[in-house]
Amino acid sequence: MTNSDPLAHLLHSDDARLVAATEYVLSNPGKQIRSKLTCAAYSAAVQADASGSSGLMTVSTAIEWLHSYSLVHDDLPAMDNDDLRRGKPTVHKAFDEATAILVGDGLQAAAFGAIASETTLSADQRVRLIALIADAVGFGGMVGGQAMDMTAENQQVSLEALQQIHR
Repeated sequence: MTNSDPLAHLLHSDDARLVAATEYVLSNPGKQIRSKLTCAAYSAAVQADASGSSGLMTVSTAIEWLHSYSLVHDDLPAMDNDDLRRGKPTVHKAFDEATAILVGDGLQAAAFGAIASETTLSADQRVRLIALIADAVGFGGMVGGQAMDMTAENQQVSLEALQQIHR
């Protein structure tokens, strides 16, 4: 993590391998579509430019970290067992499975920590955001969808079931 990143302290570890693996994940952020959608939704809702809001940048970064955590875990042997992600070896291939699990866990915790510590947002805003995002990535959201996806593996599913998995 670069020192110029105001959220870098949330990704700190005394374990060099964990730091290297986290940097590996975040060095190839892809299209950052979720972050851009977050900023666009904010701009549309408040009819203002999103670029000057520290709170918004923190929330959009947290959402990217959550997405990265989900991809790291999704690639694991117990899930999709992928060898490549965006043309690079997956974290469990480049490092090892335990490190990949810890990177994913750390990114998830850091995402919520970033929102919780963003002082440009009111305490009420932080709590509401954390609750909303936790619901979206938890059992009723992303984690639940991944479980349904794994259950449906190697089976033909209806369009409705597929839409539920994707929701």
